[in-house]
Amino acid sequence: MLTLNFVAAREHARDLHEAARRARIESDSTPVTRVTLRYASAGDAERLHTLAELDSSSAPVGPALVAEVDGRIRAALPLDGTEPISDPFHRGAELIELLRMRALQLGRKVANA
Repeated sequence: MLTLNFVAAREHARDLHEAARRARIESDSTPVTRVTLRYASAGDAERLHTLAELDSSSAPVGPALVAEVDGRIRAALPLDGTEPISDPFHRGAELIELLRMRALQLGRKVANA
């Protein structure tokens, strides 16, 4: 004869196993992120300098396009033909390619496009 405690423990264990299974499935999926491509503004100067430091490079001086991921600038493409910069801890190469495509859409000539 099963006791009430045993039945409750078995149900709780079943719930825990199901929660763990759902967590494994959710962790295997790609998280949703928002990527924004836009012109850099004067207000981005400090963030561009920080990004350039991460990339061991110089911040863009003139007009540039930036790629923001979830509100953080992760890459920048100067429109004067100088080298792009990106956060080395994120998918910078992919973002730079997106910025190059966007620059071409806007009719801007970019290096290495």
